[in-house]
Amino acid sequence: MVNPELRRIADQQGGVVSSRQAAQAGYTREQIRERLADGRWRRVRYGQYADRVDLGDMPPWERQLFHHKQLVHAAINSMRSDSAVVSHHSALVLHGVPVWGVDLSEVQLTRTTLRTGSNAGVRHHRGLFDPADLTEVDGLMGSTVARAVAESAACTSLESGVVSVDAALRDGRIAPGELDRLVEQTEFWPGGPAIRAAFAFANPLSESVGESRMRVLMHNQGLPPPILQATFENEDGFIGRTDFFFVEEGTIVEFDGLQKYADGSREGLIREKVREDRLRALGFEVVRTTWADLNQPPRTARRIREGFARARAMRRAG
Repeated sequence: MVNPELRRIADQQGGVVSSRQAAQAGYTREQIRERLADGRWRRVRYGQYADRVDLGDMPPWERQLFHHKQLVHAAINSMRSDSAVVSHHSALVLHGVPVWGVDLSEVQLTRTTLRTGSNAGVRHHRGLFDPADLTEVDGLMGSTVARAVAESAACTSLESGVVSVDAALRDGRIAPGELDRLVEQTEFWPGGPAIRAAFAFANPLSESVGESRMRVLMHNQGLPPPILQATFENEDGFIGRTDFFFVEEGTIVEFDGLQKYADGSREGLIREKVREDRLRALGFEVVRTTWADLNQPPRTARRIREGFARARAMRRAG
């Protein structure tokens, strides 16, 4: 947006301006339509616009988060009052907390009045806020991280809830005692049991979205709880830290995320192979899992159990 006045307004609103604000800055309806037609602007939602930005170098999920932030600002900017609070996964996105398995095409807002329901891409919730549950985020009034993970967990799956709670705990975004306070505060919420389940299962030692999802998969498939981030060494020194260690089963499960190997080089793969051989030399079975395995829970659980069986066979043979 070349117009300095409109640029200043957009910078305060996540890059989004309304047709009314554009008109006040001197743009005619024809000029707005012209900018939409030639691709300089894009329509975020009805009556709300933003500069078109080249996101070609962004991973797909980061593009979705970018667009959701603009949707949030556009939704708030289109309201006649400022009584709405950005909540649930929309607040988590503004806070920069990872989300998974949520609908990023729908903005989540909470108000103390009016009916609940979905309208024009906005999901309206009704609720009361303790002052401790409110904060300013990205220039908007929103739920705190702790309140937002509770709100999101109440309305999503265990997997989705755990992904966000794990990440918030891992990054120190939730103060000690906050989860206990929110468990008490949300006891009689319709989603109270889901909140308690996600909070009880959360673990800050999960180092990524993928590891959190794998942990939930193991739980749902009836596998025993593993130790997270166990470290190993032998007479030659430190071997490494592992994602999941099943002590009784003598099995290590590693989750290979997109950035597991920093450069993807042949040397990096060789180092990982040597590390794995050293772990096996200690008598452990090693099972590798990937993002694709998260989409096949029974098959993945079967592979891990097969690893348990191989480890037992090695112990008997030894």
